[in-house]
Amino acid sequence: MQFGNLLIYASLVLTFIGIVLTLIRLKTKDAKYLLYSRLVIVILFTTISSAMIYLYSLFLTSDVSVEYVWSHTKSNYPFIYKLSGTIAGMAGSLLFWIWMIIIPWFYEEMKAIKKPVDDKLMDWTRIALLSVLGVMLFILCLHNIFDLTPEFSANPMVRTLATDPDGLGLNSLLQTELMVIHPPVIFMAYGFLTIPFASALANLITGNKKWVGLSINWSRAGWLFLTLGIGLGALWAYVVLGWGGYWAWDPVETSSLLPWILLTGFLHVQLMYKRKGDYEIMAPVLGIMTLLLVFFATFTTRAGGLWVSVHDFGEADLSVSPMTRLMEILSSNNNVLIYFLLMIAIIAITLILVFFRYRKMNKDKEVKTYALSELINDDILMLATVFLSILITVLTLAILIMGINGLSPENFDMPIGILAIISILVLMVCLTWRHVGRKWIVIITIGTLCLSIIGFLMFPDMREAAATAPILALALAGTSYKIIKSFNPKHAWRSMKLVSAHLVHLSIILIMIGYIGSNFMVTEQSVSLTVGGGGETVGAYTIYAEDIEVTADSIFIDIEVWKGDTFIKRISPGIQLIDGQLRNEIKVAGALTNDIYLTYNYDQASLGQNIVDFEVKILPLMKCLWGGMWLMSIAIVIRVAVEKTTKSKASPEKKEGQEEVKDEKYYESLLGKELESMDSSSKSEEEEVKDDKYFESRLDSELDDMDE
Repeated sequence: MQFGNLLIYASLVLTFIGIVLTLIRLKTKDAKYLLYSRLVIVILFTTISSAMIYLYSLFLTSDVSVEYVWSHTKSNYPFIYKLSGTIAGMAGSLLFWIWMIIIPWFYEEMKAIKKPVDDKLMDWTRIALLSVLGVMLFILCLHNIFDLTPEFSANPMVRTLATDPDGLGLNSLLQTELMVIHPPVIFMAYGFLTIPFASALANLITGNKKWVGLSINWSRAGWLFLTLGIGLGALWAYVVLGWGGYWAWDPVETSSLLPWILLTGFLHVQLMYKRKGDYEIMAPVLGIMTLLLVFFATFTTRAGGLWVSVHDFGEADLSVSPMTRLMEILSSNNNVLIYFLLMIAIIAITLILVFFRYRKMNKDKEVKTYALSELINDDILMLATVFLSILITVLTLAILIMGINGLSPENFDMPIGILAIISILVLMVCLTWRHVGRKWIVIITIGTLCLSIIGFLMFPDMREAAATAPILALALAGTSYKIIKSFNPKHAWRSMKLVSAHLVHLSIILIMIGYIGSNFMVTEQSVSLTVGGGGETVGAYTIYAEDIEVTADSIFIDIEVWKGDTFIKRISPGIQLIDGQLRNEIKVAGALTNDIYLTYNYDQASLGQNIVDFEVKILPLMKCLWGGMWLMSIAIVIRVAVEKTTKSKASPEKKEGQEEVKDEKYYESLLGKELESMDSSSKSEEEEVKDDKYFESRLDSELDDMDE
């Protein structure tokens, strides 16, 4: 057996040993079994890390004697493509994913030695995490990733080491710098989300409310990396694939969006659970369902031939029913079958645990009721936000499943777009109602909706943009106002904890603005340009072909883009032959408000006449979309950094007390600013008293967070 495969088999055995030791620990409460189980985690971390590092070393040294290496690299590849080849295949990406599970859990186990967590909660979390890890390691064992490359074959059609001594290499579309970043970031997110899943299961088993302390930071990390991963995937589609867009609602990319949508709702309910004890059942269930959707995304990607997709993972046979295709795939592909059974097992276990946890819940807990005039409040608005995230997830999943034989983006744009705009409207109400009062927020909301309806009716050629513009403009103004109000120059760094949350909200609005502009306000035109001749006008821009460079394996055309008499940019789109595959080299001329996207259409006859053909797209507001994605990632980094630095300063007892006084003063000043900003004329005395209590409770909850 190869050394690498031996490490993986050993890791699988260790997961079962760890589960057994932890179960014995739960039964006997003997501290030595806790020590043994942690020792297993240390060894498991070592074996998995060794297997991953060994795989990297094989790729970096171009050891094509190993079949997986031979299949995904070439000896003459540059360093970055050898690095990216490591996780270009199913087995390599699975090993990396497993590595991203054990690394954060190893960190949590080591941290628990210095700062003990409730043993029962930690034990059940360990069991749940090791169970997931064991299933994934079992799938990896089926791949035998370190098997040797066959040297010869009697079948001349079979490629072997003799026919391709330097390796098969990567698909030309994977030979990009984004391949080095995008897949690892996605699998890091998937790995981090295993801890919230495991701790949520542990909560349903034990009822221990401290599970959120294990969950929330890894949820934020998972959300950050998933955001980055989806954004980088969109950028990859935009600059490499050459179809003139970044999001096509393809089954693979849509399934990767599902965990992100639900995770957004999960982050909100965790905060409410931590502060008020709300969402006792919903909070852990959303944590479990988030990882379930991660497995669904993996299932969608690897069940080649089930969905109609532009991704190269098997062509769906539409002559047979989807159920027949599913049964054929499950019977012929053991890996996909295991993912399918794992999803069913997670759903079944969750339902059972929810049933027993609900029976043990305190049924005497007071149910909050509100008068009709009080329905606009933070609890109701938070519930609406969470409900919308769940509804968007369910609707997207339903459309994806019902459209298994093929769907166009329009099937998603209308229903998902409407719910997304409603979410933006709810966000605007959440952020501003306390500053303008219930009466005025109702008037403003109704007025905004009326403007949206008028825009929809008056501008039939761009009704989507016209209908959403009033809502997005109002939300943009409200969010910007909250950012300004939340920032305290005297305590700039600490105030960034609140500012960062509103920056995330701002980024979502910017992404929506960019999506609306780049999908519903597009100008598209085919042009034929004479090299060195006159230009062609597309919208407000004029395109000129200045020069052409033709080599044995590439054609590049020098293009100049002008807007009237103003020079915009000089770019060189074209085509290139890479490892026998023709790849379109996309170039984008970015203006302030628009992207000018050029795709070269190769035609030998036209080229002989010194004419080059292009598809040109003018995509408005793309800067908002990319800017929103980056802002979202930066904001969550700021949030985590502020929390880490403020907590780290409060370790000694005396210093802890001093820090509390400082924090209280800061939040008292924030309380004063918030209360001063209220329009007292629009509220009754009763409402003002309620607002005081609200901000006092908010102060207490924030101080509790800082103490923790």
